[in-house]
Amino acid sequence: MKSFETIANTVYRGYIDNENVLKLFAQKDREKLYDYLKYDYIYLESIDFRQIHFHTPKNHSFLRMHKPERYGDDLTDIRYSVNFVNSFKEPISGLEMGRVVPGFRYVYPLSYNDKHIGSVETSFSVKAFIHKLEEVYDVHTHFLLKKEVFEKKIFDSYRKYYEISIESDKYITLLRNSNEETKKIESMLQKVFRTDLQKKLNDGFKSNKIFGIEIETKNIKPTHKIATFLLLKNIQKQNIGYFVVYQDSQELLQLESEFTKFLLAITLINILLTFVFYKETTKKESFEKEVNLKTQELKELNESLEEKIKKEVEKTRYQEQQLFEIEKMAQMGEMIGNIAHQWRQPLSVISTSASGVKLQQEFGNLNSEKLIEYMDGIVKNTQYLSETIDTFRDFIREEKKLEEIILQDTLKTVIEITHASLKNNFIEVHEEIDYKNPIKIKTISKELSQVLINIFNNARDVIKERKTDNAWIRISLKKTDSIAYITIEDNAGGIPRETISKIFDPYFTTKHQSIGTGLGLHMSRKIVTESLKGKLYAQNSNHGAQFTIELPLN
Repeated sequence: MKSFETIANTVYRGYIDNENVLKLFAQKDREKLYDYLKYDYIYLESIDFRQIHFHTPKNHSFLRMHKPERYGDDLTDIRYSVNFVNSFKEPISGLEMGRVVPGFRYVYPLSYNDKHIGSVETSFSVKAFIHKLEEVYDVHTHFLLKKEVFEKKIFDSYRKYYEISIESDKYITLLRNSNEETKKIESMLQKVFRTDLQKKLNDGFKSNKIFGIEIETKNIKPTHKIATFLLLKNIQKQNIGYFVVYQDSQELLQLESEFTKFLLAITLINILLTFVFYKETTKKESFEKEVNLKTQELKELNESLEEKIKKEVEKTRYQEQQLFEIEKMAQMGEMIGNIAHQWRQPLSVISTSASGVKLQQEFGNLNSEKLIEYMDGIVKNTQYLSETIDTFRDFIREEKKLEEIILQDTLKTVIEITHASLKNNFIEVHEEIDYKNPIKIKTISKELSQVLINIFNNARDVIKERKTDNAWIRISLKKTDSIAYITIEDNAGGIPRETISKIFDPYFTTKHQSIGTGLGLHMSRKIVTESLKGKLYAQNSNHGAQFTIELPLN
């Protein structure tokens, strides 16, 4: 939407709002105005512009660039946007139903010699909007229009370009050029909607709110999809339908697989228990033989006790290493997610700046000041991307070694790594860190960073789960002569009293199995106590959970 708005404003300022166009429009010279604009309009159509449409101050159509032969019709009762702009002399934008298709319209007032002479509309089709979303995010999307809106607005001759939606008979959608495979999938989905999911859909539509449903089909790979129904509001802020997004759910597939494995494990355990019970109940060996056997086993155990203890210690170390690897992979997944969050906005800015340069050049409005402005924006965001990937690379490549570091630098890196993920979840980070007086400490920097990121991510997940308003996470750094204290606090309400004593136990988690393994806090305490020679403990503050790390300075 932001990119559409940027292009629309650029076209208005560089293509329409100039002396030649305004003079011809003020003189009501339709033919000369069309001839003056037609070649540029051909180019604009190639970048998904739907139309450019001039209107008189009394809301009558003056010139449609896509249909110059059709003009003079009164748009007062048809186009709210046109009536609004000519009445209040202010621009307006948003989704608006036309007589053919809905479109994203940007309508501007026009004046010549300080006199209001009418308005002009630039617009994009909803198909262009859908195409951009599906191209960028690899999802399937379409618009659902309420049937009464469709019946009231669309000309009869254009209704052949619409069809009943697969979700409900009460909604209409634009026809798509679907291939045979897509049509087959849509047909299957329609059967599921009209049978298994009909009640959920009806309840969702009646709620007049955003809602989502899971779709499970055995004939489509992957078998789990999520359909999200977002409210579709027009330029007057009225609800005219829904914007639907279909996305494959790998999480549900993984959950189903893990559940199947769990059932299989339970079945095997039951079989083993049954076998043992049968063996014990049918055993008829004499008591003397059993005593002799146990005595022999005890003798052998004593003889090999040292070797068995050694093997058990090695086994325990191996299992702990596996736990570290599991947590490391979870951290790596978090890192990839954080990189995606950090890069999305600067990449969007670079794309918009490049499009702006191209459009300004096409319209002959590109001067050195604008070019430098656009290039500065691209260079600035490119440098930001480079600095971001350097930060993540240094975090991932850092070796497990004892070295002297400045604690403030490590905390700053952790805040930078988690910043985008927290910002996208509307979580503010409050820092109580004195960067002017560095605290030096000999420790393993990467493992300390791993513990801090894990605590940050836990706080983020709890805030998301509890939907905390005005969410924040506070990190503070203080020290005495011998100990540095790092405190991380959130305002999500705290840890339940019955579970606070268990949160550092292995495999204990309050999250769903698909989200957490229960290893994070257990491994964090193990790292702090064994590798960093410090302490990690948790308590509840007046706002929420508060984790404290104590690190020796000497």
